[in-house]
Amino acid sequence: MALQRILLAGATGSVGLELLRLLRAREHVVRTLSRAEANAARVRGLASEVVVADAAEPGAVAGALDGVDTLVSCLGANVSMTLRERRSYHDVDVVANTSLLEAAKRAGVRRFVYLSAHPGPGYAHTRYLSAHLQVEELIRASGLSFSFVRPTGIYTALSDMIAMARAGLGMVPGDGLARTNPVHPTDVAEALADVVAGGPDVVAVGGPDVMTRDEVMRLAFEAVGKEPQILHVPAGVFRATSVLLGGIHPRLSDLLEFVAAVTTSDSVAPARGTRPLRAWFAEVAGAQEGRRLEG
Repeated sequence: MALQRILLAGATGSVGLELLRLLRAREHVVRTLSRAEANAARVRGLASEVVVADAAEPGAVAGALDGVDTLVSCLGANVSMTLRERRSYHDVDVVANTSLLEAAKRAGVRRFVYLSAHPGPGYAHTRYLSAHLQVEELIRASGLSFSFVRPTGIYTALSDMIAMARAGLGMVPGDGLARTNPVHPTDVAEALADVVAGGPDVVAVGGPDVMTRDEVMRLAFEAVGKEPQILHVPAGVFRATSVLLGGIHPRLSDLLEFVAAVTTSDSVAPARGTRPLRAWFAEVAGAQEGRRLEG
């Protein structure tokens, strides 16, 4: 593979950091884009160059794409239940990636590789998925070469299940029978790295094991060594709460709408990933327990 000059946006997320390591191991020149200096500090010494700018702010990334062959964006609002960030998925994902795309076109960048999401028919209508699909459409219309990597769901989005299991009660929307095959962040990073120079327009990425939502929750209980106690919450509770929060907390409103739909719909993609969820849950549970004992 020819060496690339790459701008990697979102380099400090779970996938972005793994991707940065892979790209540098393959000797690509990688300039990273971080929203804040605290994030940038995590990649200094690993990235070839670090730029600090919030792509969602007008004009903030001017010049950041100069001399770049390929733009790789893992930039997007996360699916954590944190209350700190109130901007909607559109106001982060679409606005920031549009800014990057426009800067890329001005700088003569040839290729855009985008970390998107697998749009299952039961939840593609949600604002979370719509933001990803809108970014895809903008890239398709740009004239740049592109690839979209679409994971079903990344293990890090399931971290809250370990905390619930340790507390003794796991909440699962709906009847828990919807199937999914979430995937390890390193498997997703490998899929992105493989299409930096070229590849299919769309790469769907699922994990090695297809499970029901109840089975995923049971694995979390197994990781903490407790008997499963699962509470099935009607999806309508999440949808109603999403509506109530629409004008108060746009991000949480978007997230609850997505959770209600995705956890009650099948979300299964080809099993490109090889790293099992059971091992990842065990690793996370062990790390959390170690921190608890140290504290």
